[in-house]
Order: sequence, then C-alpha cells, then structure tokens
Amino acid sequence: MQQHFFFQRDFMEYHRDRFTDFSLIIEDQNNNIVALFPASIANNIVSSHAGLTFGGLLYKKRTFVQKVIAILSAVEQFCLNEGVQKIVYKVIPYIYKSEQGEEDQYALFMNDWKLIRRDFSTIIKRDTPFVPDRSRRKNNKIALHQNIEIQPSDDIVTFWNLLNNNLTTRHQVAPTHSLKELQFLMDQFPENIKLIGGFKDGKMLAGAIVFLTPYVCKFQYSVNSLEGREFKVLDAVFLSIINENKRSYIDFGHSSENDGKYLNEGLSKFKFYFNGEASVCDFYEKDLTANL
Repeated sequence: MQQHFFFQRDFMEYHRDRFTDFSLIIEDQNNNIVALFPASIANNIVSSHAGLTFGGLLYKKRTFVQKVIAILSAVEQFCLNEGVQKIVYKVIPYIYKSEQGEEDQYALFMNDWKLIRRDFSTIIKRDTPFVPDRSRRKNNKIALHQNIEIQPSDDIVTFWNLLNNNLTTRHQVAPTHSLKELQFLMDQFPENIKLIGGFKDGKMLAGAIVFLTPYVCKFQYSVNSLEGREFKVLDAVFLSIINENKRSYIDFGHSSENDGKYLNEGLSKFKFYFNGEASVCDFYEKDLTANL
C-alpha cells in the first residue's frame, strides 16, 4: 500500500508537534489489514492528513470498488462513534497512484461526499514530446552562455536562506518547512529528496528541491536569487531536471490559492511554458452529523 514516501511514519511525524494524529488501520473480519487512512484531528474534524499535500485511503491493488465503498463507510462510522463531526478527504492525484485506481473517488460519490476544493497543478508527461516554449529555450541559452553549472548539491543552508529571503521579501510568508525540518527530511530520505543548484563560479544563484517517487519527480521548492534572475538560472535548472528525468511525470505543484478559488496566472503560465498541462487535486468533505 506504499503510494508515496511521505505516508511513511518517519515523514509524517516530523511535524507531530503541530498535528494530532488520527491515522486508522482498517481490518476485515479475519483481522487482515485491507486499508490505511493517514489522518489528523483538530476541533472534532478529521483530515487526511492536514500536514500532507494529499492523502485519502491507501488500499491494495485491485481492491474491488464495492469493498472500497464499505471501507469508506466503516471509516465514517468509526469517526462518528468517536465524536468526530466532519471528515476532510484529500484525493491522491492519479499520477501518484502507483498501487491503486480511482475506486475511492467513486466511493466518495456513492457515500454523498461533497467536493469543496480543487487545487490546480501543472504536470509534464514523459510519453509526450517535450517542447518547451521558445522563451524558456532562450533563457536556458543565456544561462549556459554565462557558464552556469547545474549540479546536485547538499548545501541546504544556502538554498534555504535564498528561499526564505525571497518568500519573506516578495510574498511576506515563510517556507512551509523550517531549515531544521528540511535538513531532517533530506537526511531521512536521501533517495527521495534532492537539491539541484545552479552555480556561477561556485556560488549558488538558484536551485530546486525535488521530491522523487517511483513515477513522479515533483518540484517542491524553487528559488532564483537577484543575480540568478539576471542570468535566467532557474530556467536552466528546471530544464536540466526535466531533461534528466526518467520518471513518468514531472509535477510542478500547485498554482492556485484560497482553496483553489484563485489561480496565480503568472505562476501557472510560467509552468505552462515548460510544455506543462493541467492536473487537479480534489478535496471532499462529509458532515457526519447532518443526518443525526
């Protein structure tokens, strides 16, 4: 049932001080595990999982849809018995479903769950010819003409400082992960979390942290310094990662805000110019007290 490394306890518990765990193990009548439900709870509301980008039921490959409907119903009943008022379910996007289909989405429909949010993302499919926009190719040539070197790096401190300065200065927000948390996760998952930097004369000017699963390379964080923007370094970093990628998909991450109701047009267009296309991440909700 391993869909993504961030469903492992070592990943989920790095922020256990911020979330109260409510993860469930679902067994059949013979005490065989048939599904897992990574979740947290706050104010009598269960979320799957509030500390993760997406979640939902994890079940074995080729689980019959009627069984998934029954599993979801069992989760609802258990939560109701525990005094839970509402459940929020984050659907796993199809590009990450390495071991299951979309049975859970049909189960959500059959059990009268309500779609409450849809995040917009951009992906690249490896089986589609990769032809980035002319402007991306031009920027890449500018970077390479300045002898920019693109290479893996373990200098997370420099990267995080660039990222933190960019986010606080331009957007008045801090990175989701602190430097300590990011370093911890990279140490715990060295094969799944990588930093790729763009360097000029040994100085990091831009970079991207990618999360790697069996089928997806996801841009989790990226940043360009002022000098990096001048030399178009981040474009070169992105193109290098995309061209070197052997996985089925590149995931650029979300370009929407305000629970999906606001589309950051500039950001989504930037990703679109890398030959990207749309993907969505849906959130559903069930009010368990509605029929009481």
